[in-house]
Parts: sequence; C-alpha cells; structure tokens
Amino acid sequence: MSEALPAVLASPAARIVIIGPGLMGGSVAKALRTVGGFAGRIHVVNQSAGEGGAVRKATYTEKRPGQKSRRSKLVDACFSRLGPAVDGADLVLVATPPQTIPAIFRALGKDLPPRTMVTEIASVKGEIAALGKALFGHRYVGSHPLVGSEQQGFQAAKATLFRGARCVLTPLDKGDDQTLAVLRRFWSALGCEVLEMSPQEHDARLAKTSHLPHLLAYAYMAFLGKSDPAALQSLGGGGLRDFSRIAASDPALWREILQENRHHLHADLSRFRAVLEDLDHALMDEDPSILQGILVQGQAARAQFQFPPLPKS
Repeated sequence: MSEALPAVLASPAARIVIIGPGLMGGSVAKALRTVGGFAGRIHVVNQSAGEGGAVRKATYTEKRPGQKSRRSKLVDACFSRLGPAVDGADLVLVATPPQTIPAIFRALGKDLPPRTMVTEIASVKGEIAALGKALFGHRYVGSHPLVGSEQQGFQAAKATLFRGARCVLTPLDKGDDQTLAVLRRFWSALGCEVLEMSPQEHDARLAKTSHLPHLLAYAYMAFLGKSDPAALQSLGGGGLRDFSRIAASDPALWREILQENRHHLHADLSRFRAVLEDLDHALMDEDPSILQGILVQGQAARAQFQFPPLPKS
C-alpha cells in the first residue's frame, strides 16, 4: 500500500526540482500531483525549447475537499539554468541520461542549498553514486524505478507509470538514513514498492535482469533485419512482438547504459555464450530429452520471478 509523502514534502511550501522532464521526469511530476497529492511547488530544468513549451502548458485535475475539481498547472516554473531553479529546493531529482549526470552533479555542487536532498534515476549507479556521495554527502541517495517505456519524451509521461512498480534505492552507508527514509516515502507515495541494495549490487543484478535483455533484443532484431526482412515482416506474431518490444527503446540512451555497465555485461555475455553453446549441442543431439531439460529449466526459472503487474492501457 502506498504511503503518504514524507513530512518535509507534505507542506504547500515544499519545493521539488526535476532536472530533465522527459518520460521519467515528466511522469514523476504527474504522479506527484495526482497520485501523491503534492501541493508544493514543482520546478523543472529543461534545455529543450520544444519540450519545455509542452511542460509549461501541461495541466492536471486538482481535487480539493469540499470544492469542485479544477484544472491547474502541472509545474510552477521552467528553467534553463540550475541556479535559480534549485534555490530553496527540498529535493532535486535528476532524470537525464546517465552520461550527463556527472556534469549536472558538479554544477549542482556550486548552487545547491545546504539542506537540499539529491537523487537521480540512472540505470547504472557505480561512478554516479560515488560522485554524488563525494559532492553531497548524506544528502544523496540514488534511486532507480524499475519501469519505463519504449516511448520517449514528456508527451509519453503518465501519472500511473510507477503504480505497482519497484524502485531500488542505493544508499552507500548508514549515515544516509535520513535521506533514505524521505526517498522511501517519496517513491512509495507515487505507487512504488521500495527495495534497497548497494550501488555495486544494483549494477551487477541489473546487468542480468535489464541490460542484457535489452542488448539481446536489439541484437536479435538486427539479425532478423539482415536475414530476409521482406519475407519475415508479415510473420511476426505476439511472441516476437513481446520479446522485441524493448528494442523499440531509444538506442542512444541504451548505448549509454550498456557502456556504463559494460564490465558486468561483458562477464554475463561470456556466461550466456556458454548457454547458447549448450543449446546448440542439445538441438543437434539425437536424445530429445537434453533439449527438453534445458527448456524445462528455463520455464522453472521464469516461474520464480515476481514480476510487477502489467500496466493497464
């Protein structure tokens, strides 16, 4: 069950800054207003003029006890520079591609008020977490909501994106407890189930459950594209659609993610090649029970996973 927003963010005087109001950052803003009931100020920092215009025009239905619903602006202000945006902020959330975050962190280090907490939603934590800790100390804890879409940009943002999803928080030591508690309540208020693990454990595990699946989906569709696309395109069924959906995601973003976590991926790819070799030998073996055994192992492993519920369309 979702919790209420933490006390530091429950006041109408509270201020949250979202850097990068694309799919994820935009969904955070929409979820704050409609799911979390956030009544404070939302500032966004965006350097894309086109998307910035859409964010400024965005509205939501505001419901107040004993009053009629009314349309209100989603965000209170849009900025192109960090300094004015973060003045007086209680929480700064960075929702930009991974390779842009170090420069944003360094710039924030010059402008950030002493009490402001910081998080980001990068899919790879190693170097980012170390830099965040060095610059912001106990005010920083990384976040990673395990949800997304092959769609891109603020126009694809949804208030319900985080409902039923999991969010991993990546504290570095016990001194992070206060920021950790705030972020746990923050993500829970948006609809997430919250987990905790170290940045190193996060990167090793996500390489297997997210990054390698994306890499394989892209690679397999590239293989199909080179095989005989004219003959194959009309034969794609539901299985291929479901398997390949994530290959419709932004290649530039996923190039960054895969490169950032390349050491874990390299090790996992080596192990996966061995599985493919076993599968190839099993296909050519005259004993069908060997192939059957591998398929049964795959089915049994999938049954152990606790997937979040499918989002409603």
